[in-house]
Amino acid sequence: MTQRTNLRRDSSGLAAIEFALILPIMLLLFLGSFETTNLVLAYMKLEASAEAAADLVAQTRVNTVLQSTDFTNITNAAKQVLTPLPTSGTLLKIAYASVTYSTGTAVIDWHTEINSATAITTANVPNNASLANLGNQTNGSTDSVIIVTLTYSYTSPFTYLLNSSYTLTESAFNRPRYMNCVPTYLNSGNVCP
Repeated sequence: MTQRTNLRRDSSGLAAIEFALILPIMLLLFLGSFETTNLVLAYMKLEASAEAAADLVAQTRVNTVLQSTDFTNITNAAKQVLTPLPTSGTLLKIAYASVTYSTGTAVIDWHTEINSATAITTANVPNNASLANLGNQTNGSTDSVIIVTLTYSYTSPFTYLLNSSYTLTESAFNRPRYMNCVPTYLNSGNVCP
């Protein structure tokens, strides 16, 4: 009987047992907070990248027509903003568009897509924005808006544990700075309407 009482009072292995019970929960909390932080960081970088790309298109100078190489350079700049996140292959998709209002209604003047991104159309304007509210729709208006949408496929660095991936999308709207509309090689005659 005294041996049984001694076993009940013996607490030499109690800390090890408590540690073994709490360790999985603590690891789950640590990995979960790390994953959440990485996901928020990726989204913030994507937002900055979209704003930078829209701003670079909007900064097109007078008497300049954006060429395909210019869109490649702007895309490379957007990728640099996302550093250190990987952007190779089709992880990053970018859609560029310009909306003009010269006809009295919103018209997609030009659009181009990188890495098979979904084209921006009047039916799928990002962020449920109304094209009518983005610009002046009076006939003969010289108003225009640049729209850039980035889609990023984020994969967890802990794929062996969490196996989670997310598709993040962010858009940015900007007005041309130095002219009414940004002409590109995609416009007929390289001029805006």
